[in-house]
Amino acid sequence: MSTMRIIKICIALFYLVFIPLSVSGQKYPFWMKPSSEEADSLKRVLHSTEDDSLKMLLNRQLGRYYEEVHRITALDYYETQLSLAITLKQQLWEADALSSIGYVSSLMQNFPGALNSLLIARDIASKLLASNNLWNVELFNEGGDINLARLTVLSSIVNHLGLINYFVGNYDKALEYYEETNELNKTLNDEVLEALLYMNRGESLYGLEKYDLAKTEFEATLKAFQNTGYVLYTGLVYWDIGKIYEAEENYREAKKYYELSVKTSIEVESPDFLGEGYLALSNIYDVFGQPDSSYFSAQQAFTTFQAMSDTLGLIKAHTALASVFDKRSQIDNAYYHMKEAQTLTLAINRDEKVKEFQVLGLNEQIRLNELETERVLVQSRFQIYGLGAGIGVLLLISTILYRNSNRQKKDKATIELAYKNLKSAQNQLVQQEKLASLGQLTAGIAHEIKNPLNFVNNFSEVSLEMVDEAMEEVKRGWREGVKERRREGEKKKKSEGEKETEVDRALILEILDDIKTNLTKIHEHGSRADGIVKSMLMHSRGGTGSLEPTDLNGLVREYVNLSYHGMRAGKHPIDVDIELKLDESVGEVPLIAQDFSRVILNLCNNAFDAMGDKKERGEEVNGRKNTSI
Repeated sequence: MSTMRIIKICIALFYLVFIPLSVSGQKYPFWMKPSSEEADSLKRVLHSTEDDSLKMLLNRQLGRYYEEVHRITALDYYETQLSLAITLKQQLWEADALSSIGYVSSLMQNFPGALNSLLIARDIASKLLASNNLWNVELFNEGGDINLARLTVLSSIVNHLGLINYFVGNYDKALEYYEETNELNKTLNDEVLEALLYMNRGESLYGLEKYDLAKTEFEATLKAFQNTGYVLYTGLVYWDIGKIYEAEENYREAKKYYELSVKTSIEVESPDFLGEGYLALSNIYDVFGQPDSSYFSAQQAFTTFQAMSDTLGLIKAHTALASVFDKRSQIDNAYYHMKEAQTLTLAINRDEKVKEFQVLGLNEQIRLNELETERVLVQSRFQIYGLGAGIGVLLLISTILYRNSNRQKKDKATIELAYKNLKSAQNQLVQQEKLASLGQLTAGIAHEIKNPLNFVNNFSEVSLEMVDEAMEEVKRGWREGVKERRREGEKKKKSEGEKETEVDRALILEILDDIKTNLTKIHEHGSRADGIVKSMLMHSRGGTGSLEPTDLNGLVREYVNLSYHGMRAGKHPIDVDIELKLDESVGEVPLIAQDFSRVILNLCNNAFDAMGDKKERGEEVNGRKNTSI
């Protein structure tokens, strides 16, 4: 056959076999095992391909097929897978191969070797880098997630660690591993793994003689197998349920499930569980007193285990046949099978291997404890370093916060001072606004008063002038009359009429003099009022707020008078005399007239109020009637 033809055949077989097994829509590819027909096709491809990656996959799948058919052959395929995985630097494939080697070795009673392989596999799969550059990731995880692929292999390894402990009778330890597997599966949500855990827990619970709990787990297993279509171990579960009924001495139910186990194991091509089913039926037939059926079933079990080269199965089959022949009184045959069973038992040296396994398990536990101790020490060291770093960070933060606090205090003081100044300025502005409004009101009132006041002052001046003129005219007319009489030489006594005329003239002069006096008073007080109005107008004007030369004495006089007249015009006036003792040499002084005038007004107003309060209480003011301010 030409080389090109061989290549074409290989390519065709590759697409027919490899693709369906790895990347097609097949469900649960990691757990599925090929049928006998598929195994034959895989062998043909394996013999023709030169692709190491494909060889690695084919050896794995063929190992899966032979696990429950011929364990030595399965072990050979898995070891080839391991070698190829190491060559190809496929760490997850390496861990998967070691896990399978450990499982098959435990079935072959090589417990120390099995434990060693599984521990190495767990160390590899526990590393996150194990899934780097993973070839054919879909085999391990249908979604192509490399981390979930790693967890799938790791969960399988931990599950196998549980199984090996179950095989040697460490049921509680096995349950611990199953619980660890279950925790991993919470991330994976793998339905097949969940079903296998039901089954494995049930077997360990059976070993602990917790039959009701075990039966519940097995019933859940059958339901899960039905839902997933993963039926490879269905015969084993039927056998497990039969063992429970047999332990409860319900032999008819036990026989029913053993028969189901045999039937199902034939259908799914699982000779290992088929042999166990035959052995169980042989024992039940013996209980029922059916030696022929018991012999037939034992012989079927022997044939099955012999084809598998299952040493432990052969030991059980020889023992069963020895019991059958012994009851038949066929001593030679019974002796033969008993001797064969003993020979095989010595060959596998199970007790010694179990002891060796226990030692390895103890060493592994010690190693794990040391690793845990080291991990705790490292963690404690990191915690101390972290605490020191944390303290340093806290000190740094405290320093920064302290500096910020001082800065904030300074800023706060600055802000408070600025706020105080702003508040003062605001109050001043408000006060100025109020004073401006009051000044405008005062100015308006002053202007209104000033006009009639000017009228009073002006007309009082004119009236005074007219009175003076009238008096002058009266006096002049009187003088001219006297002169005229003197010229005429009239020295006769005045008549009564003339006397009356002189009296009237004198009365007129007296009245005019009184009018003049009144007008003088009116003018005097009008001028005084005019000064007050002028002071009000000046007080109401807005100033520049700067110092200006001002007649101090005049300013004091004006505002003392203004305060006095304000008090007198108020609701509770008091009698008070104001005596000013001013230094006339002071002259002009630089000051803010508006502010200083307010000081004078406040002093005078406060003094008037104090004197008014004492008057209301009936107290004497400083022991005097008059008070100097």
